[in-house]
Amino acid sequence: MKKQIAATALVFAAAAMLIAIAFLYADRKKFSYTEHLEDVLFSVDGEPCRLGEAAYYIAKEEYLIERQAMVYNPDYTNQYWSIHTNGAFLRLKGKDTALNLAIHDMLLYEEAKKREIALTGEEEQYAFNSASDLAYDLGEECLEHAGLTMEQIFEMTKRAALAQKYQGILAKESGRNFGAYDDSGTAYEAMRKEHEIQVDEDLWDQVPFGNVFYDHRFQEEDE
Repeated sequence: MKKQIAATALVFAAAAMLIAIAFLYADRKKFSYTEHLEDVLFSVDGEPCRLGEAAYYIAKEEYLIERQAMVYNPDYTNQYWSIHTNGAFLRLKGKDTALNLAIHDMLLYEEAKKREIALTGEEEQYAFNSASDLAYDLGEECLEHAGLTMEQIFEMTKRAALAQKYQGILAKESGRNFGAYDDSGTAYEAMRKEHEIQVDEDLWDQVPFGNVFYDHRFQEEDE
């Protein structure tokens, strides 16, 4: 009896995975990512963040997962992207992470500007070096696939750097640790509730995370 229940549960889990993957790819022919780069993905207190700007965070998460996927199975990286763990698919968890980080940095960036906090020349140079590293890691083909330029990566890297700098200032002023103001930190969560954040869920649902900079849609496992 226990074996039958386990087998049934396995069948349902496999079916759920296939349905989720099919859902992710269902609109790939209808939705052209690069045609929506100027669409506002979310806003923080009325300040917009366009899909093309959020591409920086999509790039970082896709690159991170793809590196892990190459270790897991270099011949069929889509296998790793489709893993279901801790109640969610890695692909969907990565997508949530990208959006949450983009909102986190936008909020802290705007607050830093209000206090006239800025990057030093050295910090800006460090941001440029980080942007160059990311562009190199992704490669020209991936950047072209997503419609992202080096200039855009640099601008978003500076925004992320300023957000991180302000996060350190907040932690020091409040006597909390730096992690309390991470995107999942308790101090940040309390801070976030004080701001109006609106997300275009319809737009975000259509973004083919995992296939923005890479392309796993037609990847087939070797027989």
